[in-house]
Amino acid sequence: MKITQVLGLLIVAFLISAGYLFNLYGDWLWFSSAGYPQVFTTVVFGSVMLAVLTGLGFLAFSLLNLYIARRRSLKKGRKKSRDGFLFWLAALLALVMGSSFSNWEVWLKFLNPSEFAATDPVFGLNLGFYVFTMPFYGFLLSYLIATVVLTMLLATASYTVNAGVKRSSEEAPEESPGQGEFSMPSFSMDLTAIKGKLTPHLSVLLGLLLLAISFGMSLAQWGLLYSENGAVFGAAYTDLSVTLYVYMLLSIVSLFLGILLFLNARIRRWRLILEGVAALAIIAFVGFLASGVTQAFIVSPDEFNVEGPYIERNIQHTLSAYDLQDMEEQIFPVEYDLTQADIQANSGTIDNIRLWDWRPLTKTYNQLQLFRTYYDFNDIDIDRYHLDGSYKQVMVSAREMNTRDLPENARTWVNEHLVYTHGYGLVMNPVDRVSEEGLPEFYIQDIPPDASFSELETERPEIYFGEDTWNYVVVGSTTEELDYPSGEQNIYTTYEGDSGVSLGDPLSRLTYAVKFGSIELLVSNSVTADSRILLYRDIRTRLGKLAPFLRFDSDPYIVVSQGRLYWIADAYTVTDMYPYSEPLYSQNTGVFNYIRNSVKVVVDAYTGDVTFYVIDSEDPVIQTYMRIFPDMFREFSDMPEDLQAHVRYPEDLFSIQSSIYSVYHMKDPRVFYNKEDMWVIPDEVYRETRQQITPYFVIVHLLGEDKEEFFLMIPFTPRGKENMIGWMAARCDQPGYGSKLVYQFSKQELVYGPMQIEARIDQDTDISQFFTLWGQSGSSVVRGNTLVIPLENSILYIEPIYLEATERGTLPELKRVIVAYGNRLTMQDTLQDALSVIFGQAPSGPALPGQVPGETPDELLNQIAELYERAQEALGDNNLGLYQQYINQIGKLVSSYE
Repeated sequence: MKITQVLGLLIVAFLISAGYLFNLYGDWLWFSSAGYPQVFTTVVFGSVMLAVLTGLGFLAFSLLNLYIARRRSLKKGRKKSRDGFLFWLAALLALVMGSSFSNWEVWLKFLNPSEFAATDPVFGLNLGFYVFTMPFYGFLLSYLIATVVLTMLLATASYTVNAGVKRSSEEAPEESPGQGEFSMPSFSMDLTAIKGKLTPHLSVLLGLLLLAISFGMSLAQWGLLYSENGAVFGAAYTDLSVTLYVYMLLSIVSLFLGILLFLNARIRRWRLILEGVAALAIIAFVGFLASGVTQAFIVSPDEFNVEGPYIERNIQHTLSAYDLQDMEEQIFPVEYDLTQADIQANSGTIDNIRLWDWRPLTKTYNQLQLFRTYYDFNDIDIDRYHLDGSYKQVMVSAREMNTRDLPENARTWVNEHLVYTHGYGLVMNPVDRVSEEGLPEFYIQDIPPDASFSELETERPEIYFGEDTWNYVVVGSTTEELDYPSGEQNIYTTYEGDSGVSLGDPLSRLTYAVKFGSIELLVSNSVTADSRILLYRDIRTRLGKLAPFLRFDSDPYIVVSQGRLYWIADAYTVTDMYPYSEPLYSQNTGVFNYIRNSVKVVVDAYTGDVTFYVIDSEDPVIQTYMRIFPDMFREFSDMPEDLQAHVRYPEDLFSIQSSIYSVYHMKDPRVFYNKEDMWVIPDEVYRETRQQITPYFVIVHLLGEDKEEFFLMIPFTPRGKENMIGWMAARCDQPGYGSKLVYQFSKQELVYGPMQIEARIDQDTDISQFFTLWGQSGSSVVRGNTLVIPLENSILYIEPIYLEATERGTLPELKRVIVAYGNRLTMQDTLQDALSVIFGQAPSGPALPGQVPGETPDELLNQIAELYERAQEALGDNNLGLYQQYINQIGKLVSSYE
């Protein structure tokens, strides 16, 4: 190949890789600015080193074999070979192999293993072997097989083109064609020559392949612990009684055949080899046939008795893998004997019952607190604060910048990346407070933020990093940033942090101009030597970039602490290599059968500073990552106490655990096998649509505890039934954080499930008529979350009711609250009114459908007068249906005293 051709190829290769190189350099600058250069160097160095080792290993092995093939295949007297292109092909395949086998994580986990506290029940190996070592063995096996197979193909091609392909001119040269004549050469294939030259060489390569297969059969024996052929996941009777020995025999036979193939390089007796390969195939066929026969005729007819011990292993290992082995289980004796005194004694629970459903509340936030189209409330989170001596559950949302909603002509590069750089402040309301208009009462509202308590005041309300900050921004430019709107004017500011990558040198500007395809970064006069670029501002993207080996909860939440705003995110360690544990799949984590919430991550909303705190140091997986990245993680005790008070149990993990526990609470193998006590997560009604309940946060005072605590909980119902069988909760407060408990109800006593409460609501004629009336004249009824609240030794059911006009831009208003307790059900203006009705006291407001009559004639007359006044108002509004409703209620009150 001429030097000009080589230079051309190098130029093309450089142009192709330029984008990758700029991206790599840009990431290096960003990791350094974020304070985690070690993560970048460890990941890149590990990937590059493994790519180089695997690529060079393949290249050396393939070139050696090509050289041997060329030497053996060239005929005497002919020096020129025809396989030069194969050497270039080998180099190209080496690049492909290097990039394909550059899994730094598998390699570094192999080099830094940790031990689990248990061993597997079959081979007695520590579980760390399966999580850290075995994946690398599988990686190595795949590499060896790919290397040998590709080299066999290259060598065969070399023998074919050098020894087997003949041109007619080589056999009998013909006279040169006359002037103006052209003769096409003819080719022929000499298979005998190929066979004679190729046999010894191919024998050695096939021998290596058989040795790799022998190693693979050994791995397959350990892999039986992930078998899906039995009654449950994991090695079962057939796997350990038949399949295990088949793999052992195949491993031995493969090893023996590999040695025979090495010897065949000299004796060249293919028949013996073919007989051995046939024997291997027969053993495999007979062995797996025996497995099928054993499963069909021994296991299936008596499955439980045969598989019972393996079912028990699956139960134990699954509970351990999902951190459910220490579940606190109690019987909840339901007694419907609450009094008004009990309600008052549990005011900490009652005052924190969540009346606001996040879905209609999001619309209310957007209508009342956005102020400009470029702001957005991406999500509403639940948290708790100690405010003025009270422990209050709140709903909170960050007001983030969303330039995608700007008018098209305003979506310029300057506006999107220099001016509209950050969101501003947050909105917070208590979960139980409702104004007379049916709207939330705010603890934090408006711009600038107006806080009702000193603990909630913010000195840095700007949000440069959040859940909806998708684009990069440049700070420190000559263009001022919009800080917040103030009436008809805007207040402008300049970023005062030191975060981001400096754009002071031309190479940095060029790097990010190429990375983002933005010529403006190069030519804009607004970008100066003092400018910095803030990128990866979305929380999930930022954390995924910094810690690609962790999996993150889908719901980061914002916290006010010491005058600043922080995001707290939950990080998980996962693996799919935990023996005998039932695997699951989720969109965030993929397939896994082991999970721990080992890390809490704190992100400063202004600076973007990220800190990883290890909350579960006993997790062997995070121990290994701490060895790989020794400067990355900090102890949980290093987290400021004010932030520790806002740590909560992650919703994604709780959903996974509740799904597993709904089946694996059956610890008796026979009960588990029969699936006779399966639980399911019940449904509820939202907007007249049935849907599954999601876990919800509550502040409750559990029976026997000293005070109220913040819990994440979910109810259970038996499969195929609607009554409630129990509920599961996880503690969020220190020092009991992370402990989980399950309360089960007696199977002999009916405890209403959420859908049974929904059915009772639908069957209540007064309430259903009220819904019908509300649903007329351009309005719609929105039924919020059905909350199951444990109180003393009883259960309360709460469902808020919202009224929403069908016109766009209207506000959902909380108009009624339904409370169910035992066989009693009522719908009233407020929660306190409903509780008063349920527990024997007249409500403070006007009477509503479902109200009990007053105990004295004066109380009765007051109720009738209030209803009559409402009826007259309805008549004046020409609402005859509502008028009739009030008249009917008056009739019921009168008849109750006759």
